[in-house]
Amino acid sequence: MIFIIGLGASDINQIPIGVAEYLKKDFPIYLRTDQHPMIDFFKDNNINYQSFDYIYETYDTFEEVYETIITTLIQKHEAEKNIIYAVPGHPCVAEYTVKELMNRVTDTKIIGGQSFLDGMFAALRIDPIEGLQIIDALKFDISKVDTSSHLFIPQVFDQLVASNLKLDLMEKYKIVIQIRSVWKTFHRLEGIDYRPLYQLD
Repeated sequence: MIFIIGLGASDINQIPIGVAEYLKKDFPIYLRTDQHPMIDFFKDNNINYQSFDYIYETYDTFEEVYETIITTLIQKHEAEKNIIYAVPGHPCVAEYTVKELMNRVTDTKIIGGQSFLDGMFAALRIDPIEGLQIIDALKFDISKVDTSSHLFIPQVFDQLVASNLKLDLMEKYKIVIQIRSVWKTFHRLEGIDYRPLYQLD
């Protein structure tokens, strides 16, 4: 079995007890990345893990990185039988490796973890029932934007992505609009920045 565990959007205070207990099981643990507040939990409890961060440094594209992670996990599963694969947030939200892993391996189980969306709703005080659209910044298609609903754009991780996004959005929104940038939700360093769209980058 591959137990796919969501580490949530912050530290141990946001993790259900059941999820924490799974992480203490005597199974090999593989992290997509150890750049996460939950890493302190692993260190404090002497929990061994292997991070895939080195793979990001080895390849030039996300496609190569993700394929290598998936292939490695399948090999580890065949050798060890029971393993844990832990990812930031919730496994079913914006986690390509999880989606593709479940397509290739039937012997998987999803276990908890709050997604970044939960933190966004709380930070921005938005009820998604009012209308919500989520479009990945790396696959952004301006023709799909619905201007009548809230628009969340994750993965705006550098200035180039922000600049391209700004130009697309300014073409769609002909008037000056305010945007809100949110980071580290559910964390003591959570922040929200308000500015006009033309200052996005």
